[in-house]
Amino acid sequence: MAEITLSELKARLSADQLKAAELLVSNDYAGKAKKSYESLADELGMSVRTLYNWRQEPDFIRYCAWISETKLDAFRATADAQLIKLIEGSSNNGLASIKALELFYKLNGRLIDRREVVQTEESSRTKRISDDELQRGLDELNDMLN
Repeated sequence: MAEITLSELKARLSADQLKAAELLVSNDYAGKAKKSYESLADELGMSVRTLYNWRQEPDFIRYCAWISETKLDAFRATADAQLIKLIEGSSNNGLASIKALELFYKLNGRLIDRREVVQTEESSRTKRISDDELQRGLDELNDMLN
């Protein structure tokens, strides 16, 4: 899918859709003060069905995602400050958080998860047994059971 600019995305949506997207995303961030779809629809002067339908449209979804990402970006400094507190141990009884240290190094590209699958020539071939070997094995199992 080709990249689209914010201004192009906004141009594809109606003024009502832009307003509804802002309200819906703000509502998602509202926590305990979150309103019902019915209440939001009344506030916007439209039906609940219209809101549900818009939530299925790709351009509307992209615009809501852009709004949400912008709101989330506003918390970057807060998140970074909390990460530093966890690294220093000042928010954890004086103990540094190993997970916080791991995250710090991953964010800075100094820690990379690497997994390696090694396949040897022997393990890549399936060993076949003859019918006689199979029968001998079955006979041995039967003897053990009896």
